[in-house]
Amino acid sequence: MRWRRSSTRVGIPRWRDCAPIPRGAGSAASTPASSASCPSRPPAPRSGLGSPRWDAARKRTTPPSRTCSGSTPPIAVHWTAPRILAEQLHAPAEPLALLLRAEAEAPAALVAARTALALLDLPAVPPDAPPWLAPHQVPAFERLTALLARWRGALLADAVGLGKSYVALAVAACRAEPFALVVPAVLVPQWRDLIQRLHLEAPIITHEALSMGRISPSDYPTIRLWVVDEAHHFRNPDTRRYRALATLVVGARVLLVTATPVHNRLADLFHLFRLFLRDHAVAGLGVPSLRRAARGELPAETTAAVAPRFVVARSRARARRYAAGSVHLEFPDRAPGRIIRAPAVPAGTLPELVSRVRRLSAAVGAAPLFRLTLLRRLASSLPAFRATLERYQAFLDLARRAAEEHRALSPREFQRLFPRDESRDLQLVLFPVLLAPGPTGVAQTDRELVAELRDLATDAPDPKLESLSTLLADGGGGAGRAGKTIVFTESRATARYLQRHLGRRCRVAALWGDGGWLGATPAPRAEVLRVFAPAAQGAPPPPTALHADVLVATDLLSEGLNLQDAARVVHYDLPWSPARLAQRVGRIDRLGSPHAVVDAVTFLPPAPLEEALALEARLAAKAQAAALAGAAEAETPRGGRETAAVLDWTDRLQRLARCELELPAGGVAAAVPGECDATVLILRMGAAVEALVIDDSGPRVDPDRATVCLERAVGGSSPVRPLDRSALGSAIVLAAPLVRARLAAIAEARWRARDRDRLGRRLIPWALAEAYRAARRREAGRLAALDGLVARLTVGMTAGEELLLEELLERRAPLTIAALLAWHERLPPLEEPAAAPEAELVAALQIVALCPPPARTDGAN
Repeated sequence: MRWRRSSTRVGIPRWRDCAPIPRGAGSAASTPASSASCPSRPPAPRSGLGSPRWDAARKRTTPPSRTCSGSTPPIAVHWTAPRILAEQLHAPAEPLALLLRAEAEAPAALVAARTALALLDLPAVPPDAPPWLAPHQVPAFERLTALLARWRGALLADAVGLGKSYVALAVAACRAEPFALVVPAVLVPQWRDLIQRLHLEAPIITHEALSMGRISPSDYPTIRLWVVDEAHHFRNPDTRRYRALATLVVGARVLLVTATPVHNRLADLFHLFRLFLRDHAVAGLGVPSLRRAARGELPAETTAAVAPRFVVARSRARARRYAAGSVHLEFPDRAPGRIIRAPAVPAGTLPELVSRVRRLSAAVGAAPLFRLTLLRRLASSLPAFRATLERYQAFLDLARRAAEEHRALSPREFQRLFPRDESRDLQLVLFPVLLAPGPTGVAQTDRELVAELRDLATDAPDPKLESLSTLLADGGGGAGRAGKTIVFTESRATARYLQRHLGRRCRVAALWGDGGWLGATPAPRAEVLRVFAPAAQGAPPPPTALHADVLVATDLLSEGLNLQDAARVVHYDLPWSPARLAQRVGRIDRLGSPHAVVDAVTFLPPAPLEEALALEARLAAKAQAAALAGAAEAETPRGGRETAAVLDWTDRLQRLARCELELPAGGVAAAVPGECDATVLILRMGAAVEALVIDDSGPRVDPDRATVCLERAVGGSSPVRPLDRSALGSAIVLAAPLVRARLAAIAEARWRARDRDRLGRRLIPWALAEAYRAARRREAGRLAALDGLVARLTVGMTAGEELLLEELLERRAPLTIAALLAWHERLPPLEEPAAAPEAELVAALQIVALCPPPARTDGAN
């Protein structure tokens, strides 16, 4: 094929700005050089850097006024592109300052509302509350509903007597999906009656059934929400009931309910959080691993700052502020706590008993805890002390025989010695040191000491029992007040002893285990409750012959029940934790009590025994830990008190969420006058929202202080100040290192860089190898499934997801990819992670210090 000749004759002069066209070797005059080797089409002329046209243009000093084509009109207006040189570019001092920008200025009320909605995960429009809720219960309902939607779980820890059961059922009803209850067996009738009165339906599972392994997740495939009452019983991940609950709730939402979430340490909370949160879920809040937090490996102030995000815990004082109109929250007043020090044995015998108990060696490693347990029994009553000595004597005999036979004690033998319902604390003390074969490490001297102690612990006058009898004869309610009394004890032996001796002087009912007593007559548990507290139980008054003034009970009765017919609680002995004290008093100190005043009386051991036990010091330390964790109220041997309101900021901030102004998109900022210069930044980092305060002391995470600033800004009458964007930028620059550290923690936790020895991570190479084989075989479906499996193994897991993986790995059959994929597909889908965590300014409040007063010039000092 030949190309048409050019219409330009040879010899026509070129335009002065046109570059000459080089001729190809051996080609026609009109053919470009590059086309000589192309038989099919002419090549495009070379352009760009280094081309003839580029070189010609580079030589110009002014743009041409004419073009090569005579048909193109001249350009009327010429524009020259600006030249940007690398030397003129400068890196910003703080890149985050360019990203964290307030889009608009807004009133302080709108900034507060935006902050409340973001920090508390609240929707702009709250759900409608059911009509059975009281005014103080509605905010709890709204926030719990939001937490379940955002985090798939929450903890309701309002003070005893505020109606947590009603709030929990309101949340369950609002979600309009199948739910189930997990409650102690003793509370099943109470919960069943309540759901029937509210026209709800839900299966009920007992704590005891979980402990015995009777419940399987496959029995409840449609349940989407689990309401767990008295959830503090699940604070220990090593128990069977915790493991059973953790696997039961996988894939569902969890609402935990307890007035006493912390019994011994703050980390208890994080074992509860792991029931619904994956291990890395709150890295943006400063906790890279919930597992590490639960083990106590993180600073207490860090874990305490995270707890409010998932807990609703209001004291009675906070609840009273929601009373409106004709609604008035009627709580009884608390009389000052009364202390009675009295020994359970004659004063002369007590020092000898304490001295010999301290010399017991018990089992290797368990001696201190066993001695403490035995001393607590001595503080309770002489029968309880003797019963424990007898069990220990039997243990010594059986352990010696086992050692002679070179074998370990069997669990069945141990259960016969220490029944679970009567000797739970002894089980915890001795069981871990029993199961090693061979010598038990029990000294021969223990047998001699036990014999001496049994000789000393004979029947004798009981000063403690006499003090209780005198107290009960004081008109029932104390100080001349009429009312019934509940006497709590930890020991069943002490309960039997009190029921037998007090029955000679007053009308006594008693409850322990599964049964009860009316006087000296056995009676069903429900009947005893109806006789002692007919009003609280919704029963008619009993016949005069069955009337009971005093109820003796073990701590099995201290949870959940409404017994507010009584006006006084007596702690005949002290439990291990202040949470148990609060549960005891909570049976009578409740909303709607018929009594104007209720009181609590505590029996403490005398000096020799108190020094050995240090009970008050132990309880005070645990009460402080509970307060740090956000417990609404704390109970001590000397009475109840409200805590320092660690979680109050969430309740106060929630009241600021209501704003009639329309919320704009993007970050908002406001400037208000104040006492000192400060800036509050509400930042979204990844999926979490955090409140930072920047003042003279530097940047810090402080949602409580941020809430105070917002409250003052909304409630103040001073005019709004113009926003100083330069000062706002400076505050962001100061906060940038903290923000970057959080973003880095989110990225690191996403890949669990510090958990490379976890089971899931060790399975990743195996799954990747299988994915490579699937890719070579072009099995798209299998490759997608394996990709999801690798993503699952990479991220953190809830406690239940980890337990299901452990169960899979512990099977005798070899592990297969198919089994691993089945485990993965059984779990709820993972959230799509962002490519990289980002930071966003939600709201900012700039506080501008008021001008100081002018200096005096009159020379006065």
